[in-house]
Amino acid sequence: MGSNRPSCKEGAMIFAGLGRPSRLVSLLVLVFVLFAGLVGPCAADDSVADLPAAAGIVGDWLVESKDAVIRIERVGDEYQGYILWQLHDTYGPEDGPELNGKIVTDRNDPDPTLRSRPLTGLRLLKGLRYDMADNKWIGGRVYNSENGKTYNCVVRLPNPSRLVLRGYIGIPLLGGNTTWTRVTMKSPGQGGLPYVIDK
Repeated sequence: MGSNRPSCKEGAMIFAGLGRPSRLVSLLVLVFVLFAGLVGPCAADDSVADLPAAAGIVGDWLVESKDAVIRIERVGDEYQGYILWQLHDTYGPEDGPELNGKIVTDRNDPDPTLRSRPLTGLRLLKGLRYDMADNKWIGGRVYNSENGKTYNCVVRLPNPSRLVLRGYIGIPLLGGNTTWTRVTMKSPGQGGLPYVIDK
């Protein structure tokens, strides 16, 4: 008898919706890189970390695929996020008898010594700093547990209940967006989810 449970994909689908850049984008990237080399890099001002707007990112966020909640918090002068909850935090029969019932781990990590650490609680978002001029959080790094790779990222809030994370390699043009939804965690009822979506 088959299971209705989807196969475990080693953690949260935080990169749902990210696509490959087009040929036109690749040409634009070359122009941008040349221009950026002339003007130099920009950085967020650490002194803005205490502004109320900077804390807008803090909270619990349901990823686009709805199979995980990421909690973002301030740590020192930056913002970080970790996996607070997963829809499937144990492997199922569809993952094979050797994994069935075991805790889902970071088994794609490039460091073999980290592959046994549980994904729930894993800190996968680091280094975000608020840029007051552009009203977004820049300079971040996001870890994708599905392939063990780490990407640059920038975050913006189109409204208080929506977060758009852009993961990229090199510059933001080489990447794509995924949208998260703010939630409030609660005690789950019988068979219910442990969150409610904020309006």
